[in-house]
Amino acid sequence: MSNAPKKHSKVIANKVKEMVRNGVSVRDILAAIQKYQDAPSSMSTFYKVYGQDMAEVKADVVGAIGGVVVQKALEGDFKAAELFLRSKGGWSPVSTVNEVEQDEDPDMDEAAIDSLMALLGKEPDDSAEEDNG
Repeated sequence: MSNAPKKHSKVIANKVKEMVRNGVSVRDILAAIQKYQDAPSSMSTFYKVYGQDMAEVKADVVGAIGGVVVQKALEGDFKAAELFLRSKGGWSPVSTVNEVEQDEDPDMDEAAIDSLMALLGKEPDDSAEEDNG
């Protein structure tokens, strides 16, 4: 095996571009091109020699699909709009917490405790008697 730098092969580049266009993972592309002469055997060499080819095709594919999503969103498609906003707009449909200002101290509000005690069939003074009893 030679330590000479791998040359860019048009045959391999075309195969790489085709597989990227079809959504094949980089690891699987690297494995698939091993049958070609001068195919890089390591991931780092693969990226050095064919990284630009992969980037160009990926940009084309993402641009084409993105264009469709944006157009659909602009036409009122809710799913397309949500996808775009989540991925490119930083939007997330998390639940909103509404804070309510209280004039009273919640620890001093005994109404909730009294209601709970009544539901349990206890008088508010029953718990004090049980503690002392």
